[in-house]
Amino acid sequence: MKKSDFDFSTPNRQSYVAIILILFKTINVVVRQLLPILFVILVGGSGKKGDYILWLVIIIAILTMLYSIVNFFRTYFMIINDELILHTGIFQRKKTSIPFARIQSINFEQNIIHQLFSVLKLKIDTAGSEKSEFEFHAIEADKAHALRDIILSGKTATFPPLDADIVTPPVPEYTPILCLSEKDLIKAGLTENHIKSGGLIFLFVFWIYQNLQEIGVDVDEYSENIPEWEAGVGKIVSLIFFLVCISVVISLVRSVIKNYDLRFLRSSHGFKVVSGLFTKREVSAFDHKIQHITWSDNLLKRLIGFKDLSLYQATGTGTGAVQNITIPGCNEGHIQGVVTTLFGPTDFDGFAMRGIDKRYFIRFSVILCIIMVLVMAANWYFDQMQNIPLIALVCGYLVLSRYISYRKKAFGHNDHLMYIRGGVYGDKAEVLPMYKIQALQIHQSPYQTKNLLCSLTLFTASGRIKIPYIDVATGNRLADLLIYKVETDKRKWI
Repeated sequence: MKKSDFDFSTPNRQSYVAIILILFKTINVVVRQLLPILFVILVGGSGKKGDYILWLVIIIAILTMLYSIVNFFRTYFMIINDELILHTGIFQRKKTSIPFARIQSINFEQNIIHQLFSVLKLKIDTAGSEKSEFEFHAIEADKAHALRDIILSGKTATFPPLDADIVTPPVPEYTPILCLSEKDLIKAGLTENHIKSGGLIFLFVFWIYQNLQEIGVDVDEYSENIPEWEAGVGKIVSLIFFLVCISVVISLVRSVIKNYDLRFLRSSHGFKVVSGLFTKREVSAFDHKIQHITWSDNLLKRLIGFKDLSLYQATGTGTGAVQNITIPGCNEGHIQGVVTTLFGPTDFDGFAMRGIDKRYFIRFSVILCIIMVLVMAANWYFDQMQNIPLIALVCGYLVLSRYISYRKKAFGHNDHLMYIRGGVYGDKAEVLPMYKIQALQIHQSPYQTKNLLCSLTLFTASGRIKIPYIDVATGNRLADLLIYKVETDKRKWI
């Protein structure tokens, strides 16, 4: 069926595949709810109380599935006068109308079941909600793309009878900016934040430990049967190497699954990112709704010239909810192209950058060292001398990280852009159009007031950006300039 064959002026329903997905989702929730009970049964029997709980969960799950299936047949959507309208509800009918102008983004997802039946999960975000305003479990792929094209066209199409000649809204044509090859995909995975992956291992082990304790399994009793492990330098190094390898593998697998076949595309009015191995995602961002952009790297990414580019757009008003599109594997050319597209030709080397005050580092380091000295003294008093080197090492790491952060933090501006640099063991840059600023705040702690310092926070629909520890005169001048730019610029921020 062609895209022009769809009539959205009449009620449209999701694909019947949505019923399968609803049932699958319900079963998945039920299984997760039953995990503790299954643990009890496997360990030593559930008893009558456990059986009652089991049957109660099953009955609730069946009722939930029946309600969802009935609600499927009671839910439909249509387009009337440049508005997307959704009717839903069983006992209480609900009608939701969203003007095209308020729609923030239209995104697609496609897991294995979606791909098998050629359907898409469709999410429509607006600037006034914390989560997706509309979320359809399954819509035919052609119908979903046709719906998106009509909304993106910004006008209502005329829907004559299906056998008439139909003039369809212009379909946006996309040109590729970046296509992540398999080699670059592996590089991106190998240069991810492996510390985060290592933390996931510990969180998973802790989660298992907590759940076993909650269902009555004495884990400490079983641990007594484990042979004592004599720690030595070689064993410690081997353990660290093993954990690092596991972390790298986890990072690589997560990156490949998420960013497989990644394509970063450009149309006349925005960007689109398509990626995913098992679940294919298609996320769009309109130019005028992008609030600010950032790009960053780490030590590993810098070696191969990779940066992560993020485009931030709002999905909430006053809630702090944001939606960002992150594109890994970008280089300087890709970033400069995006900057030029959004803000025009920009030479960041020509910005007059100002650093922050050194007391940002000094105050933190003094307070931290005092706390660490007290902690080491307590360990010495209680004869825990083996902990002191580790405490000193942690203190040194935190002080060094703060010093690097202080040295890298800088800010500057031209006639229409704020440019903020930072980072610790990598570099980070943030670019914000001045007219997108919704509010700003000058904050002073008692220490800052005493030393004529302040921190300036810029609030946008995509979150906030903070410039810490600058002198009060500079903060006031910058605040006055930004307020002037916002009040005199007539462009819409979204």
